[in-house]
Amino acid sequence: MTDARDDIAFIRQTVEEGRNFAFGRSPDILVWGIALAIGFFANYAAIMHPFGFSIGWIWLVTLALPWLFTMRRTVFRKPGTPLRPGVHAMAAVWIGAGIFLTTLTIAADWSDAFREGWMNSVVAGAFGFCFFASAALLKLGWMRVVAVGWWLGEIALFAIRHRPEACLLSSVLMLVLLAGPGLYILLRGARTAP
Repeated sequence: MTDARDDIAFIRQTVEEGRNFAFGRSPDILVWGIALAIGFFANYAAIMHPFGFSIGWIWLVTLALPWLFTMRRTVFRKPGTPLRPGVHAMAAVWIGAGIFLTTLTIAADWSDAFREGWMNSVVAGAFGFCFFASAALLKLGWMRVVAVGWWLGEIALFAIRHRPEACLLSSVLMLVLLAGPGLYILLRGARTAP
């Protein structure tokens, strides 16, 4: 009986640590959502009214700044401070997805695959996965709704993949389904803080 109680206590502690990680990382989600929304909107604007410079420079900034913002905690973390299981699981989901999407973006750019129009849809699907996994790890049902929103967005983006509106829809999805939850978690954390 003691083993079962210890296991339940461990699971509760892991979920609580994961929630604390999510509350602590909500500024990251908010920053990423806003930065990516700017990038996709700039992409849309460049398609509709070409700029005098490469859109790649805007994407470089909208990807590099959020990565620097996110990695600041890793760089400035006290040496020897271990990550707890719940924190480690949440970090693995989001950082892994971030690396996947960043490397895929670089590969698609180098191979000129953006013309095929599938990248926006892949990004939406990946964020759907992240929110679904986070919902399971944190036991937060509302995150499943966000995941479903991303997957519906994935279908819509694939349907309009060769139209400029795909970038505009991606921008809206970033604001509503990434920056929005980041802001919600940030405000909710501030309300529940002692």
